[in-house]
Amino acid sequence: MTLYPSSFVVLLILFQASNGCDFIRESCTKASENDPIVHYDFCVASLEAVISQSNPPTSLGDLVAMSIQITKSNATDIVSTISDLLKEPNQFSEYAKECLKDCSDLYSDSLADLDDAMGAFESQDFNTASMKVSAAMEASVTCENQFTDGNEESPLTEHDKTYFELNAMSLAFIKIHQ
Repeated sequence: MTLYPSSFVVLLILFQASNGCDFIRESCTKASENDPIVHYDFCVASLEAVISQSNPPTSLGDLVAMSIQITKSNATDIVSTISDLLKEPNQFSEYAKECLKDCSDLYSDSLADLDDAMGAFESQDFNTASMKVSAAMEASVTCENQFTDGNEESPLTEHDKTYFELNAMSLAFIKIHQ
């Protein structure tokens, strides 16, 4: 008899997680159809990687919050990566080191933009939320352009692309939510 209630709880959690994954897939389909920057597979993989088995997303608001949180975590990881890169002796030219320092500042500043975006979204100020996510998104573009302008190869290209697309996901979800 004791197996039945625990089996029921496990099945309920699996059902909720499955529904959360279905909701993620449906939302990523809409996002990728509405924005060519958002790639369906990337969107699903990014969100499903952090989905909570006990509390899957059930609304676009949940997905906006999840995507912004993922993006913030990604920015923090990029700042850490930059710090590690700057510790490597004789790895970069002086110009590239300055670019990396600027990129670190850009990504650090973008965290405040993402916090503001979440606050605006929660207040249902969708235009401000979109503007703040767009401002955060610019960190990746500006970072990459600095290296290009100095004819340097960016060690952050893949990070910049990922960050850009994560922000694009948030923007697409905000737009769908409106």
